[in-house]
Amino acid sequence: MTDQTPQDSSPTWLALHVDEEDHRLIARVTALPEQGAASAAVMEHITNAGFGTWVISDSAIKDLVNAVAKADPSLDQRTFCLARRHDGKFNLTIDPKREQVVLNIEPPRGGQPVTEVMVRERMAAKSVVHGIDEDALTRAVLLGEQDPMEVVIARATPPAHGSDTVFESLIPKARRRMPHIDERGRADYRDLGEVPQVKPGTPLVRRHPATAGVPGVNVLGQAIPARSGREFPFSSKLRNVVPSADDPAVLESTLHGIPVLIPRGAMVEESLEVDKVDLSSGNLSFEGSVLIRGDVVSGMKVTASGDILVNGMVEGAILEAGGDIQIKRGVVGQLHQDETHEGKSRPTARLKAKGTVSSRFIENAWVEADHVLIHEQMVHCQISATHEVTVGGTGARKGQIVGGSIRAGEQIECHMLGSPTAPQTQVVVGADPKLRDQLAELEQRLDAQHHLAEELVRTLNFVQQHPERVAADFKTRATNTLAEVEGHVQELEQEKAQLLEQMARFQDATIVVQRRIYSGVEVCIGDKVRRIEAETLGGVFKLQEGEVILDHAPG
Repeated sequence: MTDQTPQDSSPTWLALHVDEEDHRLIARVTALPEQGAASAAVMEHITNAGFGTWVISDSAIKDLVNAVAKADPSLDQRTFCLARRHDGKFNLTIDPKREQVVLNIEPPRGGQPVTEVMVRERMAAKSVVHGIDEDALTRAVLLGEQDPMEVVIARATPPAHGSDTVFESLIPKARRRMPHIDERGRADYRDLGEVPQVKPGTPLVRRHPATAGVPGVNVLGQAIPARSGREFPFSSKLRNVVPSADDPAVLESTLHGIPVLIPRGAMVEESLEVDKVDLSSGNLSFEGSVLIRGDVVSGMKVTASGDILVNGMVEGAILEAGGDIQIKRGVVGQLHQDETHEGKSRPTARLKAKGTVSSRFIENAWVEADHVLIHEQMVHCQISATHEVTVGGTGARKGQIVGGSIRAGEQIECHMLGSPTAPQTQVVVGADPKLRDQLAELEQRLDAQHHLAEELVRTLNFVQQHPERVAADFKTRATNTLAEVEGHVQELEQEKAQLLEQMARFQDATIVVQRRIYSGVEVCIGDKVRRIEAETLGGVFKLQEGEVILDHAPG
């Protein structure tokens, strides 16, 4: 045992010494103090003697103080263990995936600190050999002498998974028969741009093969397998394109027309160009895209399996497109009394597209499309959009919806809604019940393709085991068919994912008005209705607790 010499400010009635074998601080009362003993004075004595960092026993101090207060006659024969000395402790935790090692350090309480050598020996015992952060280890040990530490000191090198086949567009302005997703995760149909045309032999799409992955290494030095990318061939839906003779990974156009990007490839639509559509040209019906340099006059009809592009005006005409309808100037129809519609007026201008309908302005028109984009103004129209209706492009002076009935599955957005002089304007957003039927049909097609793929895999396994029982080229044909089926599965899975995302967005359908809302507007979200009785500032209409609310602080 080692006696501890107290400092001058310490009480003379209490002697301290250390039991080195058991790492204990022992106290002995040498004389009864004249003014009694207090726990605070004992604690101060321990601290002043240099044992303040040890693990103090409050109960032992209390026992000592009580014994002094009672003037226990055997007090000079008793000892009290007031504190214990603890060395620093540490623990290494390797996560179940062996991707990182966490070092936990408890600082010493009067004893020896954890050293870097101790930690390294433990790491070696646990076979930690890879991804050691030397700086983090040194810093943790140093700081762990004073404070508890929890630090990651080793990390695995993750595998670099291979990428799936990539289909690169070689025509930057090619039109897409699929939505482009912007940085906010929303479909962006605003940047329509010019319509490119290609000649025979023009490169359209390059297929980049899938890449193999690079394995990683876990903290024990073991390999982490990398996933190789999936190979996908060009789509089976290609039209008017062929692989290049110089490079089979590149698709080339076989005719003059309009390139359209599709999943896993591209196609070229034949195009018909006319100056205008009137009585001199007659109605047009074309398998491909139609480019009209001038106007489409009242009473005429234009039908195209691809896009319809009008550089002039559309009057009271009918346009139907399997792709987009893009009108550079505007649409002006008239309201016509129709006995088949219970005497109600219906617009004479009718536009129907499977893609996007866009125009500078539109008046007295009926429109059905996936998306509708109007730059300036929409007046007395009947609009039905599967996804979104947007009125008011960049730099638009008005961006106003006046009168009519506007319906969209996900969102309606404009600068101004209604008008001080207009009759009722109705805007409706919410789920499209047709989507559930589409989802069920998609899932049936997916199941069929999965079943076919499984059959082909079983067939190929049989061929691998019994090559003598099939024709020489059978394995090649079956392998190619399997690749084609897997391509179909990928396309269907993408369609399903987009459909599910769309249905999810329908649950959060909104109507966004940037500037002002006028009285006479009827807002419908699902089956909930709100009528605007007085002019108000813009905001976002949305459902909250089963009611249509207007949030004046759109985010």
